[in-house]
Amino acid sequence: MKMQRTIVIRRDYLHYIRKYNRFEKRHRNMSVHLSPCFRDVEIGDVVTVGECRPLSKTVRFNVLKVTKGTGAKKSFKKF
Repeated sequence: MKMQRTIVIRRDYLHYIRKYNRFEKRHRNMSVHLSPCFRDVEIGDVVTVGECRPLSKTVRFNVLKVTKGTGAKKSFKKF
């Protein structure tokens, strides 16, 4: 385990293409410092990050808040 107290998050966003008058999906992977007070962060959770001083070569953000994600990204619900 090389990165202790560091997680990699994926930031999805839409980029507008003027020529085609459409949006395309893009993403950015960011290394984020995870404070010890956030112990139970799992894959699929939504995190709020804030900018801070450079902590290492790639880490420039801190986790501010963790919101538990839903079980499945796409799921069908019964009425």
